[in-house]
Amino acid sequence: MASLDQRCKALTKPARPGKKIHNAEGRRQIRLLSHVSVKIYRVTRQRRSRVTDVVDSKTRSRMMSGIRGKNTKPELALRKALHSRGFRYRLNDRRLPGHPDLVLPKYRTAILVHGCFWHRHEGCRFATSPSTRPEFWQAKFDENTRRDREVQQLITKQGWRLATVWECALKRSEQVTAVTDLLAGWLPGSSPIIEIPPPAFEPSEA
Repeated sequence: MASLDQRCKALTKPARPGKKIHNAEGRRQIRLLSHVSVKIYRVTRQRRSRVTDVVDSKTRSRMMSGIRGKNTKPELALRKALHSRGFRYRLNDRRLPGHPDLVLPKYRTAILVHGCFWHRHEGCRFATSPSTRPEFWQAKFDENTRRDREVQQLITKQGWRLATVWECALKRSEQVTAVTDLLAGWLPGSSPIIEIPPPAFEPSEA
């Protein structure tokens, strides 16, 4: 039996509307009734090598912005650990800029759990850059980091303390415990900002 490539080749030879095309086995004939049919068969030959976006750029941007979403695995791990230590919090409080992942009113503190890839954790091996469409990705990353800086400034200007916890610090259970220990010691204090891990920290392999 002919291969898929051979069958596709037989069905996708250039043709005018109305011309008959024989398949690889020579047992069927397909009449192309219109130019649309010709285009359909030629697309088959490409074997879906390229995927065309079916939505406009604004819609795609809105859809992509929702990927970071809520209830990510690192966030759930940190929430469980903090709760077990007796800390109580609100989730995604809309009264604060950026709707922080966790808000602890008792300590007037907001906690942001950032994914290293989407939020561009500087120096982190998990903050990789796709090799395709580099301009598109760089523009998106720049917008994410710009929005992050804006949210952080607005939160602190409103008199709230801010903790930023990166995904790479929550990969394993012992890491979650260590992060929780740091936060438990920081929360009762007066320091306005903490970043875990600190800048220029190189995360260990997961």
